[in-house]
Amino acid sequence: MSTNAPAETARVRVYLPTCRRPQLLPRALASLRAQTFINWVCELHNDAPDDPSPARLLAQLVDPRITLVTHERNLGGTATFNLFFQAPAEPFYSILEDDNRWEPDFLATMLATAGAHPAASVFWANMRVAQEQADGSFRDTGRTIWPQSVGEAVRSFPWGQPQQICGALHSNGAALFRSQPGQNFRIPVVPFAVIEPFRERMFPHPLVLVTRPLATFSLTLRTARSRDAAEWAEMQAMLAATFFLHCPWDEARMAQVWSDARARRPTGTTNFILAALAQPECRPLLSHARWGDWCVALRGLVRRPGLYVRIRRSRQVHAAWWRFLEQHTATRWSESAWKNQ
Repeated sequence: MSTNAPAETARVRVYLPTCRRPQLLPRALASLRAQTFINWVCELHNDAPDDPSPARLLAQLVDPRITLVTHERNLGGTATFNLFFQAPAEPFYSILEDDNRWEPDFLATMLATAGAHPAASVFWANMRVAQEQADGSFRDTGRTIWPQSVGEAVRSFPWGQPQQICGALHSNGAALFRSQPGQNFRIPVVPFAVIEPFRERMFPHPLVLVTRPLATFSLTLRTARSRDAAEWAEMQAMLAATFFLHCPWDEARMAQVWSDARARRPTGTTNFILAALAQPECRPLLSHARWGDWCVALRGLVRRPGLYVRIRRSRQVHAAWWRFLEQHTATRWSESAWKNQ
């Protein structure tokens, strides 16, 4: 258990965002204060200015390493997270979301990993998955975000992984970032569900994964993520289109990516078809589509008749988002080893 004494020289600044979840915040704070590495400081960001519970909790804890930042107005998840991605004075920074928790050796292990990989800037750990129950307790599902493998403590990922076509590799709630002067990973104010894939398009690669679960990702009954299925489909199409726009993969590699997407449940090929509809330069993607892929995509369009129009208008309606993704994705591909293959 760590002491309550302030660190003489903090090495890590921890950002802890919270918004009206007084039943979850104590669990997250307890996991932070239980860290075996004690030279950290924490900014607790309260995004509900009229909620006094975070201040009351800190008054009870009396831990000088933790300071409260109460927002003047509710910023929402994406704008709040943007506050955290401007390099602090400390050598490293991390984010502990109020519904997650860390194992006691999370910070110690992540810092040791960063020390062993000085060329990398972004590190994250595997996470256990817990499900919130009706009574407020959490049940361990027995699952982890990443499969665990014997003998592989760390994995390094260059840019251009299939998971990055529509998603992200890293998890905000189990990540450690190396702070560098002038660094700024602010993203446009996009739906909260896609902040990780948008921001990952900015990160210098490789990214480094610690395969041991060092944190718990909580599936809560209340979430900031939108339930708008059409919005999610539009975001997936945007991510896929900008990924493929500068992608140097040959036909054999593309065929394999389609095959792998076809084997997933639910199938991922619809995202590729929607990407081709949204970005004319991605139309060659359709040469790999089969009748079964088209049937699945068309069923989705029939269920959401406005989706086709939404996808086609996306480049005009969300022009800034498209420009952001196109710019940073092109940069990632220019740095990638794939460009020489």
